[in-house]
Order: sequence, then C-alpha cells, then structure tokens
Amino acid sequence: MIQGGHCLRYDVRAELVDTTYDTDPAKPFLDGEPIYEEHPYCWEPEQGFSTAQDVRRDAYWSVLGGAAGHTYGHHSVWQFNDGGDGELGARGNWVEALEFPGAGQMRHLRELMESLPFTRGQPNPSVLGSAAGSGAERIVANTASDGSYLLVYTPAGQGFSVDTSVVSGDPTAYWFDPRSGAFDEVDVTEDYTPPTDEDWLLLVEDAS
Repeated sequence: MIQGGHCLRYDVRAELVDTTYDTDPAKPFLDGEPIYEEHPYCWEPEQGFSTAQDVRRDAYWSVLGGAAGHTYGHHSVWQFNDGGDGELGARGNWVEALEFPGAGQMRHLRELMESLPFTRGQPNPSVLGSAAGSGAERIVANTASDGSYLLVYTPAGQGFSVDTSVVSGDPTAYWFDPRSGAFDEVDVTEDYTPPTDEDWLLLVEDAS
C-alpha cells in the first residue's frame, strides 16, 4: 500500500510507484489514499481544490505504473459533510459529491483494463521515442509481455513518439478519452498528437 496524498507532489508520486513496483520479491500494490476529488491542495483552501483531472492523473499513472488497482475518494464523502463547512476545508453535500465527474470516470479506467489481458501488462518507458517529461506532464507507457497491447497516457495533451512495433499481429490504434470512455480509431504511426490539450490515452492492440 502506498499513499500519494493530497499535495501536488508529482515527482514523489512517480518515485512511490516506481520503487514499489521494483520491490524484490514482487508484490501487488495500490495507492490507498491518492488525491481526493475536491480536496484543498495540501489542506490549504487558498491554494485551490483538486479536480477530476488531478484524480484521473493519479489513477492512470498508478495503474500503468504497475499497480494492482486504485482507490477513489471525495473530500466531502469520507466525512459525510452535510453541505456546511466541513473538516479541513470541505465544501458541499456528500450525497451530491457522489455525482462528481471523477467518481464516474473511474469506471472507464476499470472497463478499459478489464477489456485487456492486463495481468500481462508492465510499465515500459523504453517504448517512448520522445522525452517522457516530468512533473504534471509526465507521460507513462505500459506494454503487455505477449505483445497484445500498448498503452500510453499523456496527462496534459502533449504529443509523443512511440515504438508501436512492440504490438504483434495486426495492430490497431485508438485514442481513449478518460472523461467519457469513448474510443476513436486512428492510424498506427510513430508520432501522435492528442485531440485536445487535456489528458488522453493511446491504445494500440493486436486486432488479429
């Protein structure tokens, strides 16, 4: 179990995931307390509140980084805030918070991974032909050991180059929208530019 926490500690998150995945002997792990949706950054409301994109970024970084799963939280839900000023800067009613976008978007990640032989997946930054970046813009890649799929998550709409030859058979490529769960088929190539400057995931899979 790791704890990413509620500050924007992007490099700390990367180190937590990478070092835990590399533990010998290998063992399953997940982030038991990633950044909650609508949580004041570092518990300081004047810094702003976390968004659905913050939540998605943590989730995709962790799962593509080798985590066995992921957890989701909302700052008003865990304390059952009744709509007044809650603990640690909470705002809003917990029942209404159940409908926040990040909560619903977590199912898209689960459905994506369950549609693939995800137990064969492993983090594989070596397939990136361009710089992975750092901080909030760090791009991560995951490939299946049997060549059945390749995943690349770009958290801020950055373009990238990737070696799609790691996918065997008849590769087909899609942009996957983490907000809606929709797929859009695109050409298989080496260079990709996401449709918008939001977060996107590239899926290349063996369609044979």
